[in-house]
Amino acid sequence: MKARLVLVGAGIVLAAALVVLLAPLGFPVPFVIAWIVVALVVALASRQVFFDEGDAWPPEEQKRVRRGSEVSRLAWAINSRTGVAGHMVVRRVQSVLRRRLVHRGLDLDDPAQHESIDALLGEGVRDSLRRREVTRTDIERVLDAMDRIPNDTEETG
Repeated sequence: MKARLVLVGAGIVLAAALVVLLAPLGFPVPFVIAWIVVALVVALASRQVFFDEGDAWPPEEQKRVRRGSEVSRLAWAINSRTGVAGHMVVRRVQSVLRRRLVHRGLDLDDPAQHESIDALLGEGVRDSLRRREVTRTDIERVLDAMDRIPNDTEETG
């Protein structure tokens, strides 16, 4: 709106300046005003945009930053040379294990249930995620143990 007011004001000032400059040169004032009106009609007909209004509607869609899939990010979180799994992989596997155990009524952090969890998963599987450096083989061992946990749908079906 402000840009339009500036444009109209500048047009009026320019038209007045043309009338003042061309009148002493012998051009009749109605003739100058008529040509200004013709120029205004041509400008309006062409609908030329003189100022870029940033509030155009609809707003331009923002481009999302494309990141790799979660699987590829997890794969890159394992050091291929040393085999040490990054904290992102360990946390993800722990969260999946927690969810699987909750369905069985077990809590991974409850020391009273550690024997039940070890009996379900296998000896040492639970402790392999708590090491200082969790390796790829530890992650594979935990995932294999989780695959061996029977689903509730398999028991009832």
